[in-house]
Order: sequence, then C-alpha cells, then structure tokens
Amino acid sequence: MSKRILAITFLIIASFFVACSEEEQVKPQMEQLQVQTPKSVPIVQVDAFTAPASSAITTEKAKYYAKASAGLMELGFRWSDRIDRAGEAEKVQILNAYNVARDQLCARIGLAGIAEYNWITTVALPDPKNKAVFESAGVKTNN
Repeated sequence: MSKRILAITFLIIASFFVACSEEEQVKPQMEQLQVQTPKSVPIVQVDAFTAPASSAITTEKAKYYAKASAGLMELGFRWSDRIDRAGEAEKVQILNAYNVARDQLCARIGLAGIAEYNWITTVALPDPKNKAVFESAGVKTNN
C-alpha cells in the first residue's frame, strides 16, 4: 500500500513539472523570476536546514527567495484546484504531494527546501538590516 501511495505521489509531482513546462501564460513580472526546469525532472535531495545565528542574508539568498516566492505562488495556484476537487480520502495524499512539490521547488532554486524559505520569511525579511539586500533582489519589505 505504501509503495502505491509513493508511486501516486511521484506521478503527481512529475505531472506538475510537465504541466509547468507546457503552460506559457505567465505575468511579465513573474516571468523574470520563473525557474526553467527540464521536461524530465528527477527528485532532488533537499538539504537539512539549520537556522543561522544571525538574521543577515546575502544578496544571492534574497534572489533565491524572490524566485521561490514567485514559484510558490504559481504552485499554490495550480494545486489549489486539485486540492479543492479531491475527495476526503484523496485530499491527504494530494496535500502530502503538494508539500513535497514545495520542498522540491525551493531546493531546485537553491534554498534548503521550504524550511529555509519559511525562515527567511519569518526571520530575515522582517529584519530592517536586510531591507537593502531584499530590495536589490526585487523584494519589497514593510520595514
């Protein structure tokens, strides 16, 4: 049974990446931040994330964060319909596959999965010392 669930999860993730490469209707601002992925995409290793002692962030990580933000918005939009249409039994499997897809997207961009993305959102982004770094990457802050 678990092999079947794993196979279904893998097929859902693979179909997402194929669907992403076929759809070309992207807003102009999002187009610059989109990540190009090949049609056949293997599962990548997601590095473990350990929060650094300092909330300072590099320009490179801020750019990765901007790309991940755009990608996660698109991912959420594409998966929301699948999640809404799913039955109760299927919903858990789809949500698990969606979480894997979010982790994979962040890892492909250069972050240590969704864990690093969430750390940047909650710790580094609100820090006023990082305002110039985020703005140079195209991310507006409320600081």
